[in-house]
Amino acid sequence: MVQQPFSTSCSYPVRSSADLPFFIDGEEAFDAIASEIEKATRYVYVTCAYASLNFRMRPPLGEQLGDICARASKRGVHVALLFWQPGMLISGTVTQAEYDEHMPAAPAVMARWDVAKTIGVWPPRLGCHHQKTFVIDGKVAFVGGINMTQDYWDSCDHVFDDPRRVSYDVVAGPQRDSVVKTALPLHDVFARFTGDAVADVEANFIERWNGASNKHGVDDIAAHKVVHAPTGPTRVQVVRTIAPGTYAGMPNGERSMKEAMLNALNGAERSVYFENQYFFDDDVVAAVRAAGMRGVRVVGLLYAHPDAGQLVGSLEALLEEGSESLFHWTKKAPGLPGRVQLYSPATDGVVDPKDIYVHSKTMIVDDRYVLVGSANIAFTSMEFHSEMCVLVDDRAKALDLRRRLWAEHLCCAMTEVPRDFETGADRWADAGGRNEMDRGKRPMRSRVLPLRPPKVGDDVPSILDGGSSDDSIV
Repeated sequence: MVQQPFSTSCSYPVRSSADLPFFIDGEEAFDAIASEIEKATRYVYVTCAYASLNFRMRPPLGEQLGDICARASKRGVHVALLFWQPGMLISGTVTQAEYDEHMPAAPAVMARWDVAKTIGVWPPRLGCHHQKTFVIDGKVAFVGGINMTQDYWDSCDHVFDDPRRVSYDVVAGPQRDSVVKTALPLHDVFARFTGDAVADVEANFIERWNGASNKHGVDDIAAHKVVHAPTGPTRVQVVRTIAPGTYAGMPNGERSMKEAMLNALNGAERSVYFENQYFFDDDVVAAVRAAGMRGVRVVGLLYAHPDAGQLVGSLEALLEEGSESLFHWTKKAPGLPGRVQLYSPATDGVVDPKDIYVHSKTMIVDDRYVLVGSANIAFTSMEFHSEMCVLVDDRAKALDLRRRLWAEHLCCAMTEVPRDFETGADRWADAGGRNEMDRGKRPMRSRVLPLRPPKVGDDVPSILDGGSSDDSIV
C-alpha cells in the first residue's frame, strides 16, 4: 500500500475539493486572483510577505493592488491586508507610513502588520511571515509563492526585458510610472481551491490577524460561518510552518509542512519532480538523495545562485560544504547522477541566455501528490518562517501540472511532453546537454541547463564581514 504523505501533526485535517486548478507564473495567477476579488461580496483576506501598493496585478490594464482593494471596499466588501513587518528595513515591504500616505481612500480596507518571532534562537533579521494567501468570501482560497511586487510578476514567456516586470517606487500620481529597475524573469506557481479547506486558510489568517503585533487601530476578526462549495474527489490538506511561541495555544509551533514533504519523499516509488528557490535543508536534501539511491527518478529545477551576496544566499554557500550538499552526492554515490538530475533555467531563443529566477516552491511525487505554496527547501522555511502550502492527492491534476511545467521549460506543446516520467526525464537530459553545448554559440531551443557546482565562498563575505542583507528574495 502506498504511504500517505498527509501530516498527522497538522492543525488541519485532510479535506476534499471539487475545483483545484494550478496557475503557472504571475500573469496567470494574478489575473485569476484579481477576477475573484472583483466577484467578492462579503470579504477578502490577504496575507502579504513582500508587497507594494502599486503592484500591478494586470499590468496591461494598469490596475494596482491598492486600486483593486479600494474598488472592492466601495462595493461594501471588507478587505483585510496583513503585512509582514521585518525586524529591519527591507525594500519591497509595505510600511505603515507608506500605507497611510498612499492607500486610496477606502474605509472598508483594513491593515495590520506583524513581526515574525524567532524566540531568541535565530537573529530577528531572519524571521519572516512568508505566507502568501488570499481568501474570498470563505468560498475560494489561493495559496502560493509569488510576492505582490512587480519584480515577481512574469508571463510564461519569461522575456528577459519584459517592460511589465519592473520595480516601481511607491509614490503617488504620475510618478507611479517611474521605473527603478528591470527584474530577472521569474518562475512561480499558485494553487486555487474551493471546498472545506478554504476554512483552514481563513482560520490561519484570522489567527495571525488577531495576534498581530501592530493592530493599527482596527478590530479583531471573528470567525465567519464559512460557505463551502461542493466537495469532490480531490483530497487536500493545508500544511504550515509556525515558529515556536508565535501563538499562545501552540507553544511548540507547527512543522506539518516539513512532515508532509518528507512523507512524500520517503514514500516516493517512481518519480519526484521539484522546483525550488533553495535546496539546503539537510533533512529534505537527504530524503531526495535517498529516493535517488533506491531508484526513484528525480528531476529538480533550481536557481544556481539565489540571493548571492545577501544573508540567506551566504548561508546557502556555507551549507553547500555540508554533509548533505547537493554537489557532494556524486562523490559519495557514483550511480546517483543517473537518477537525480538538477537544472537551472535560462531564456531560450538567444545566443547569450539570461538566467530565469526560480522562485517556485512546488513538488510532484509519483505523478500523484502535489505540494505547492510558500515554503523553500531551506532551514528558515522548515523551522521558523510562517509558511503555508497545500498538499494535493489527485493523479490527473498532478500529471497535468507536471506536463504543463515541463512544456514551459522544454519550450514545447504540452501534448509533446511524455506522460511517462522516465521518458520525459531522458528528454530533460538530452535538452540540457544540447543547451550546454549550444550556449554562446547558437540560440538555445529550450530553457534547461544542467546545474553545475558554484564556486564555494563567492558570497560568504556578506555574512562574515557584516555586509548588508537588504533586498533578499524569499
